[in-house]
Amino acid sequence: MLADVVLPARRFQVFTYQVPPHLLSLLYVGSPVVVPLGSTVVSGVVVTLFEAQNSYSQQTKLRKKSLRAILSLEADAGNRPLEHNLLRLVEKISGYYLAPLAACLRLIVPPHSIPVVKRISLTDDGRQALLDRSLASDVQLMLRKLEQAPRGLLRSSLMRTIKNGSNILTRAKKKGWITEQTTLPSGSKVQSPVRGIRVGRNPMHSVSRGLFDPPEESGELPESLQSSASSFKDNRIWKHLFSAVQTGGFQEVPVVGSELVRQDLLFTMIETILNKDRRVLILAPEVQQAEILGEQVRRVGNFQVEVYHGHLSTMVRAARWERIRQGDVQVVVGTRSALFLPVPNLGLVWINQEEDPSYKDEHLPYFHAREVARMRGECDQALVVYGSRSPSLELFGRYTEQVCESLERSSQQIPHVNMVDLRTLPYETIMSPALITRITRSLDEGEQVILLLNRKGFSGALVCRDCGKAPSCPTCGVALKLYQRPSRLVCTYCEGVQPTPETCPTCQGRVFRFSGMGTQRLEEEVRRLFPAVPVARFDRENVKTPDAADTMLRQFRQRVIGVMIGTEFLVHQSEPPTAPVIGFPQADFGLHIPEFRSAERTFQMLSKALSLARKGQEPGEVILQTRIPDHHVLTAITHQCPRMFYDQELELRDLLGYPPATHLILLVVTGEQASRVQKVVDFLHQRLKEFERKRPPGAAGKGGMGTPMVLGPMASKKPGRIKKNRVIFLMKTADLSEAQRGLQSLQREYEAEFPKDPVVVEFNVDPMDIQ
Repeated sequence: MLADVVLPARRFQVFTYQVPPHLLSLLYVGSPVVVPLGSTVVSGVVVTLFEAQNSYSQQTKLRKKSLRAILSLEADAGNRPLEHNLLRLVEKISGYYLAPLAACLRLIVPPHSIPVVKRISLTDDGRQALLDRSLASDVQLMLRKLEQAPRGLLRSSLMRTIKNGSNILTRAKKKGWITEQTTLPSGSKVQSPVRGIRVGRNPMHSVSRGLFDPPEESGELPESLQSSASSFKDNRIWKHLFSAVQTGGFQEVPVVGSELVRQDLLFTMIETILNKDRRVLILAPEVQQAEILGEQVRRVGNFQVEVYHGHLSTMVRAARWERIRQGDVQVVVGTRSALFLPVPNLGLVWINQEEDPSYKDEHLPYFHAREVARMRGECDQALVVYGSRSPSLELFGRYTEQVCESLERSSQQIPHVNMVDLRTLPYETIMSPALITRITRSLDEGEQVILLLNRKGFSGALVCRDCGKAPSCPTCGVALKLYQRPSRLVCTYCEGVQPTPETCPTCQGRVFRFSGMGTQRLEEEVRRLFPAVPVARFDRENVKTPDAADTMLRQFRQRVIGVMIGTEFLVHQSEPPTAPVIGFPQADFGLHIPEFRSAERTFQMLSKALSLARKGQEPGEVILQTRIPDHHVLTAITHQCPRMFYDQELELRDLLGYPPATHLILLVVTGEQASRVQKVVDFLHQRLKEFERKRPPGAAGKGGMGTPMVLGPMASKKPGRIKKNRVIFLMKTADLSEAQRGLQSLQREYEAEFPKDPVVVEFNVDPMDIQ
């Protein structure tokens, strides 16, 4: 028996080892093992098991005689088989995101808290050593005990009965008198989690590689589903969804509507899928939302529900992982990490708020949950539903007709929107007379007000009036943000703090002006205008814990607070507050961010915030202050026409060659030593330019590029990486598969050219931010 092993230290290589006889009954695909590598011993994960007579590995050509053997299972790492549909998922992720297989395997490896057992056995050399009368008494005692136990003894038992047992065991093992094996606890059973995959003590002897059988065709939908369908009988999206439930197999359906509409449909879908004897996986973008959604699902029906996310302890995650694997859970609710749980017979993957940027992982392999959910649906032959109020441009581009129809229906209850043109007012105006008048009237009527400004702090920067320079961080080189109470300058990258200067460090000027406005400055203005009104500020700088957030929201609902000032952090709360009047002192703030997604993110934030404008069951009023009233984001919001935004934004993306018209790939080079980083950057730059010239004309196809565009190298800084040199390249391409093949070849060239270089090169496919 031979095994292919992935080693995290060798990022893009797979090594083949012989399986020793004592591990034949213990080794699985997914087992953590200890193997020799050169003159060292390293840890790895088994990815393939196959018979030696085949003389072939899927990953490596064999030289059988020179193969070395696996040393042991990795101690205390747990040892359970990985489902073949999850291994297929890992291969898809590794190929799509150009990530090392070892990094992708970590996504599906179970939490390392399931206990394993170490069993000590006596060898023939150990029996021979017992004949030596000069042997120390404690060593003789241990060997006698092992001689009387043909199947061996647990290491823990020996340690309790022998004084200084650890040292004795170590010496005896070095002399070859004993062997130590790692095994599952007695009574542990490895059962088949799904139809089509049979797993025994040695699964590679009895694996059926078939996928899940598609669900059986059913006749009529249940009465609850029929009632939901009838309420949307004129909407082809809902009909498509119900048809997909009956047909079975892998399908994708976008569902666009309000939170209440999507939630009602989700609960009905859960019942329908469970009636087909399949299971449901629901994704939420944040931990708090996952917990609340999980509790709501529990209340709706008598379902077996588990919530899974990274904030749980390792022991809790391990216990829930095992319950899910054994099929004891019907509905799993979690964040993006739940995508990799061994859910048996998965029938539905529901992605709530698919447009949320939290679904993009900011660590290797930099996957996006929306794309991985599609891959999981393919592997498990499950229905994948993308739920959203304001869908991403990627979803809109793929399902334009279905999304547009739903958008028209979902925009019927949008509140009345008034736009205030700040260009007619003095430049330093914070709140217009129209907004002040509306707030005053609302407060006089005993109503509350919410003001939203998506920038915390007092001001974006402190700028010298004489020379126009702003104090910058000496480490990061970026402008420092001004905070008050206490007054200080803070770097948004390294979080370094400096005192507010009395004179300009450049020209010694003494007069400063504020550049931009933050929530602290807005709070100061509101308190000045309405001194008798209780005012609260809801941002991450002022609300640091969930308890503090709950307390402030409860006070607002109890009308202790008259005016709530908040950032996007307030809008994204699981149960955000509502008010008859919502004001945006700088509705266009997000549009000035130099990032191609800024318009999309601003539109989504404003759209979600509109739902907070409510007076009982009636829509409220929204006031937008802006200096660019003709921008298509604000025009679409004011005219309550989402289609206006999506059509124009797609046209701009096509013109400039940005997603969804193309794919972006970010190549990131990081390292401690600038000279080493520059050497790698020069090598990659040359290869990327060669790759760009070799590509056929029209490969990028849009935005007038003709061929794929490679931008860079560019120096880059990112929060948390200030001590490293960081350089990026950006590739635009309309032919992603062709680009992936070329970059995979580049990976191999880099590994060969710099086999032991400490510089790290990573690929970020479909990045959310270019930095």
